[in-house]
Amino acid sequence: MLLHSYHESNPWDISVEEGIRDALADEYYIPDKNITLKSFYMDTKRRTSREWKEDAGKMAREAIDRLQPAVVIALDDNCQEYVVRPMGKAGWAFVFAGVNRDPEEYGIISNRENPGGNITGALERERFPESLAFLKRLVPEVKRLALISDASPTGAPVVQRIKALAPAHGVEVIASLETDDFTAWKAFVTRVQNRADALAVVVYHTLRDDSGAHVPAEEVLAWTTAHSRLPDMGFWPWAVSQGLLCSDAISGYDQGYYVGTITSYILGGQSPGDFPVAAPRTGQPCINKARADELGLTVPAHLTKTARLFPAMTARATFSSPPN
Repeated sequence: MLLHSYHESNPWDISVEEGIRDALADEYYIPDKNITLKSFYMDTKRRTSREWKEDAGKMAREAIDRLQPAVVIALDDNCQEYVVRPMGKAGWAFVFAGVNRDPEEYGIISNRENPGGNITGALERERFPESLAFLKRLVPEVKRLALISDASPTGAPVVQRIKALAPAHGVEVIASLETDDFTAWKAFVTRVQNRADALAVVVYHTLRDDSGAHVPAEEVLAWTTAHSRLPDMGFWPWAVSQGLLCSDAISGYDQGYYVGTITSYILGGQSPGDFPVAAPRTGQPCINKARADELGLTVPAHLTKTARLFPAMTARATFSSPPN
C-alpha cells in the first residue's frame, strides 16, 4: 500500500511513486502481475485543518485494516503523525519516505542505525549548502538571504536547519517568515526586496487568503516571482520548474527508489528493522532559464550541459499575476 500524505497530482508524490515502482520492478515485483499496489491519499497539503488530518488518518488506518497489505509505504510527515504513530505497535510493516522532521519525534523509531521492529525508511533532507553553492555560481555576490516558507510540518524543520547552517556557508539570514497567511507572505516578499541579495523559498502549499480559502501553490509562486527581483532558490525540481531560479534539488525519484528497494527485501522475508534509516543524498542541479532571463542573469555554458534546464515558468502559465 502506498500511503500518501498529499494528493494524487502533487509533483513530489508522482516522482516518489515513480521511483518506488521502478525499484520494485528491478527486483522482479511487477504491478498487476505478481504484486498489487493500492494507493491512499490523505490530501493534507490542500486541506490543512487538524480536524481534517485526524479524519484522514482515521480513514487511512481503516483502509490498512481492510486491505491487510504486506507492507505500507508511508510518504511524508503527516502519515507518520496520524497513521504510523498510532499503528506502529500493531505489527504492520511500515517503510517511510520524505520525512522532514526527525522520526524520533513521532516515536516511531528510537535508533536509526538499528531500528529493529517493524518500521524503517528514508529521511528527506534539503540540500541547502549545495543549493546555495549552486546559486552562487549564477550570482556570486550573495551574502544576505531572506527565507520564507509556509507553516506546514514540511517547512518548519527545513527553516530551522537552514538558519543553523547559513553562517558556516558565508551567508546571513537577515529575515525569515513561516506563515499560512498569503497577505503576510506578500508583505514579507515586498519588504525584503531592498534588504536581501537572494530569496530562499522552502514550501508554499498551505497558504490561505483573507477569506480563508486555500491558495493554490502555483498561484503563490506566480505572485512571488512576478513581484520579486531577488534571485531565488528552492529545494525541489518542481519548485524550479514552476519558476524559482535554481536548486541542487532533492530527488523524489531517489527517495522512492531507495524505499522501493527496501520494500522488495521485506516482501522477500526480511524484517524492516534490519535496515538503517538513511537520507539519500543524490542531488539534481536545476535552473529555470526563463527566470534567469527575466532577472538578467547569464547561465554559464558549462551549467547548461550539466544542469536540468526548465525553459518556462509553469506557475505563470497557470495563474496570471495581478500588478499589485
